[in-house]
Formats: sequence, structure tokens, C-alpha cells
Amino acid sequence: MTFAVIGAGNTGQAIAGYLFLHGEEVKLYSRDSQKADRISSAGLSLKGVYSGEVSLKTSAHLKEVTEEAEFIIITTTAAGHKPIFQQLKPLLKDHQTVAIFPGYWGAVECKDILGKTFEDKKITIAETSAMPFVSKADNNGIVHISKVKQNVLISSISNPANTPLSPKFLSAFPQLILAKNVFETSINNTNVAIHAPMAIFNASRIDASEEFLFYPQGVSRKTVSYIEKLDEERLNLAKVLGVETQDILTLLNTFYKTDYSSLYTALPALFPIGNGPASLEHRYVTEDIPYGLVPISELAKLAGMNTPYSDAIIETASLLTDRDFRKEGVNFSGLTREGIQALGGVIYS
Repeated sequence: MTFAVIGAGNTGQAIAGYLFLHGEEVKLYSRDSQKADRISSAGLSLKGVYSGEVSLKTSAHLKEVTEEAEFIIITTTAAGHKPIFQQLKPLLKDHQTVAIFPGYWGAVECKDILGKTFEDKKITIAETSAMPFVSKADNNGIVHISKVKQNVLISSISNPANTPLSPKFLSAFPQLILAKNVFETSINNTNVAIHAPMAIFNASRIDASEEFLFYPQGVSRKTVSYIEKLDEERLNLAKVLGVETQDILTLLNTFYKTDYSSLYTALPALFPIGNGPASLEHRYVTEDIPYGLVPISELAKLAGMNTPYSDAIIETASLLTDRDFRKEGVNFSGLTREGIQALGGVIYS
């Protein structure tokens, strides 16, 4: 098997290193040519759950990394998905698999951008509900994997040949389990309902670049109560779409094999370290809102549902940052009930 990992941030380096240590042939893409040269020459040192020295062919040229790959794993931020899909489109070969870690509705965007290429080259497009690892990479070639999530969902969009997700791919990631469709993977993204409210409710701290521990000090009972109400909107939408899911607390306990009885105690206990953002230009705002809450809100509108808690975060964040997150994000412009069905979903009245 040959893997291409696109994106050399925390997760990209962790996944590429993990695959190398497990005997897979893997190449890494970084748009930063200096970073690519440094990793190619010096390699990576994995520490934590997995440990070892990793030698990786890393390039700032997308074609060099993907042309021989059977599986292409996208690990960029959600805002980087569209540019990467557009760059990949003319480079893709027959029967390649494009997997987005995590999805943030990336599979839907990818299919739309690839257009006939998806059909003609029989591309498999897949996405996960979450990153399989909690990891942190420094600028000196050290990647620390602190946690491995279990039971992370993965799904794919059927191409004209109805090619299933490769068993070879799944065997490389035993943390993944198959979901029914891409609605199930993206709606089961736990980051969305947690990060965005916490960031907005700690906006003054973040705007002032105050140093604080995001979960132990950023969580309050009122914040958790809001998260749970927002999560109810996600759960109600899932029910209408026929998507299997569970509340956020249950999902977190499943990921980490824990048994916390409340979200208020679970969040600081699961994530006792890690500073809050130093700016509102952070993925908790610029990713989780336009590519997480906006799609939930827009799908709910299509289903005739109200999402006041999600909408309030979207509008407040847009006003705080002077941006239009609805316009920027995944808003399913032109998507119909028939389109939802074509992607494997359904709206129950």
C-alpha cells in the first residue's frame, strides 16, 4: 500500500509517522518548502503512545506525493479543503481513494469540486468523524501522540462502480469503524458543539491573549449547559436525517474508553493541559463554526427545523470577527432533499 498524507501540521505528521512505524509506504506533503526539506532530511521522532524514528519523503509538490499513492489522506484545516481538492483534481489517477481526516463535510465538497473526475476515474471519497490521534508537533521534528481515539467513524460516497472503502485502508487504521454515510460522520464530529461555544464564551480572554487552560479554566456550568442545548439541536437534526449518533458525553466516553457521568467533569479531566487560543483567528472559531455549526444550521433549515443555539453562536462570532461565516462555510447552496438522498441521507418529516 502507498499512502500520501496532505498537510504537515500536528495531525499530518502524526498520521504519516504512525503509518511509517506500522510498515506502510508513505509520503508527506507540506506547502511550506522549508518544512518539507527539513522533514525529508532530518526525519521525525514520534513520542508518546507510539515512539520511534521516522524517515519520510516530504515534498512541497503535490504531484510528487500523490502520483503513486493508492490512498490520499487530507489532514489540512477545513478551510484548506477546497484549495487542495482543486489542486488534486487534475492529478488524480483511476481508483484512488481520497480520505479527509476529519470530514467537516469535506466529502460533499470534494465530490462537488471533482465533478465528472469523480465518476470517470472512479474515485472513492471518504471522511472521518474525528482525528484518530490527539497530537502535537513542534518545529524541531518531534511529534507527541498523547491519546488514541477509538471507534472513530468513517464513511464514503459511492462512485459509479460502487467501490467500497478498501479493507486494506481500514486495516491500517483499526481505530476506525464504518458508518452508513457522510451525514453520519460529519454530524458525529464532537469538536463542533464543544469548541465553538467555549471559544465565544471566553472571547474576552482570547481577544486579550490571556493565558489560560482551555478546558480546566474555560469550562463553566453555564457553558456546559449551553453546549448540551446546542448538542440537542445536533441530535434532533440527526434524527430527522436518519443518522445514528449519541450525545457528546457518550461519544467522548466511547472515544477514550472512560465512564464520566457529566460533561462538566469529563472535559477538564480528559484534557487537563493545553492553553486556550491566543486569538479569535483560531480553528475553534474559523473552522468549527463555518464548517461545523453552519452546515448543521443550514441542513436544519432545509428540514424545517429551528436551531437557535447554533444560530446564536454563528451570528455572534460573525459580528465579533467582522466575517460572514454563513457565506464562508458549508451552506449547501442548491442542495435539495433529492440531493441529500443521493448522498445517502434522508429527511423524515
